[in-house]
Amino acid sequence: MIHFNSSKILIPVDFSDTSLLAIKHGAFLAKYTKGDVYLLHVISKQYEHYAVLEQPINLEDPKQYETSASNKLNQLADSIRGEHGISVNTIVSLGNPTKEIINTSKEIGANMIVMGTHGYSPLEELVIGSNTLKVITKSNCAVMTMSEKAAKFGYTNILMPIDTSGHSRQKVNYTVELAKIFSAHLHVVALLGKNDANEKSGMDVVMSQIKKIASEKSVTCTTETILDTKNRADATIKHADKVKADLIVIMTDQEAEISGFFLGPYSQQVIHHSKVPVIALTPEVNSDGTDVSFSSSTAGL
Repeated sequence: MIHFNSSKILIPVDFSDTSLLAIKHGAFLAKYTKGDVYLLHVISKQYEHYAVLEQPINLEDPKQYETSASNKLNQLADSIRGEHGISVNTIVSLGNPTKEIINTSKEIGANMIVMGTHGYSPLEELVIGSNTLKVITKSNCAVMTMSEKAAKFGYTNILMPIDTSGHSRQKVNYTVELAKIFSAHLHVVALLGKNDANEKSGMDVVMSQIKKIASEKSVTCTTETILDTKNRADATIKHADKVKADLIVIMTDQEAEISGFFLGPYSQQVIHHSKVPVIALTPEVNSDGTDVSFSSSTAGL
């Protein structure tokens, strides 16, 4: 069972606008939940691909680059401490960004990774955005992502999309606990495709159970079922606009590549097109690799 926890928040920082926005969201979350923040800057071995410093650095002197990056990261940390009064740690490492982020999250025991995306285009997907997608698929903890449009802070309306898959319901307790902390209204939307008509009655039972769990936590909850859904991601984004959601919680797709290299299409589309932050959770699995929800239609509840 997946529970909400943000006692240690890792924020990868490449000094882009979206990573600076991620810092603000992560710091806000840490202040609200009394968590610790860890700022991580990864220096790629391909120094020429980086332009995070105001002045160019001699490529033959990576140590000087590391010192400059560390100084800039420490300045950010000081600013966050002064504004939010939270614990902030800084880490500078050298290597592959995805590997360093994942390894660091394990080393510090991170409960959440907060990072920005860089829009959605073929070029960005291959060059920059792929790092975010790789982190989500390889991370053992929750990953919150946001685009430059997610300028609002605070979570008062949380959207939780549900489909007919068992793993989709693994996020229920996590999301209810999150809504409880922020005194947020929980909006649950069931997305049923044209071939899911026979699932309607079963989904009604699930929705009723979710409302009961929310009620037991004193969380206000609204449920809605959308039938004949043609594109689940598009339906999720439109419903987020409808209920004025300021946060969406999803699971990573089960149809992702076996290698774990890419996310499935639903998760990718929601993450890249959402105007608000998205928290992606990785489904729990049994020791044999099967979904823990395989044996129960109400798993996670």
